[in-house]
Amino acid sequence: MSGPAQHFRAELMKTGTGRATLGSLLGGALWCALTGYGYYAQGRDDAAALASGAVTGDIIRGWMMMLLFSAITCALIVTRDVSGGTLARAVLSYGGRGRVFLAKLLAALATSALFAVVAVGGALANWALAARSTETDLVWNAESTKTLLGVAACVLLSGLWGLMTGWLVRNQTLAVLSVLVLMVGIEPAVQRFAPEAAQFLFTIALSSLYRDPKPDLLPVAAAALVSVVWVAALTAAARVSLLRRDIG
Repeated sequence: MSGPAQHFRAELMKTGTGRATLGSLLGGALWCALTGYGYYAQGRDDAAALASGAVTGDIIRGWMMMLLFSAITCALIVTRDVSGGTLARAVLSYGGRGRVFLAKLLAALATSALFAVVAVGGALANWALAARSTETDLVWNAESTKTLLGVAACVLLSGLWGLMTGWLVRNQTLAVLSVLVLMVGIEPAVQRFAPEAAQFLFTIALSSLYRDPKPDLLPVAAAALVSVVWVAALTAAARVSLLRRDIG
C-alpha cells in the first residue's frame, strides 16, 4: 500500500493528463486578458480614473473569472473517476475512502493554487502592458495590491468549492452545469433581486474579497469568513457523502 505522498502525486498526474486542465488554464487566461484589456480601453481616456487606480483595479478584477475555470477543473478531479468507473479502484489502491478524499483534496488545492498563480501573473502582465501603452500614468496603489490578493484568494477557494461540488454531484456533466449555473446564473440573479440576502452566498461573498465596487456587499473580513464557512460546510458534506454512498 502506497503512502499519502504517492497518492497525491497520482492524483496530480491524473489531473494533468489530457487537455482539460491545460485548456481550462489557457481558455480562462485568454478570456480574462480580453476582459482586462476591455476595462483598460474603456477607462484609458479618463485621466482621473487612471490616476486614482480605478482603472488598475478594473484590470485586475478582470482576472477574477479564473475562479470559474478553477472550480470546474477541480470538480473534474472527482467526476472523472466516477464517470470512468475508477473510483472504487482508487479506494482499494489507496487503502480507504478517507485517503482518496485527502489525496483529491490536496490535488485540488495544488490545482487551484496554479490557477491563482496564473491569475496573479496574468493580471500583472495585463496591467504592465496597459501601463506601457498609455501616456498618462496608470497608478498602482495599496488598493490594487489588495484587489490582486483578493483575486488569488477567490480562485483558490473556488477550486475547493468546485471539488466538493464534484463529490456531491458526482456526474461530470451535472457537476460542470452546477458550477456554471450557481456561479454565473443563480447567485448573481439573487443578488439583483435580494442583495441583502445574497451577500451571504458563496460567489457574492467572494466579490468582497476582490474589492468589487458594487453596493450591498459584506466587509472583507466578514466575506472571508462566509467564504471559508461555505467551503468547510461543503467539505464536511462531501466527506459524509463519500463515506456513505455506493462507489461502485
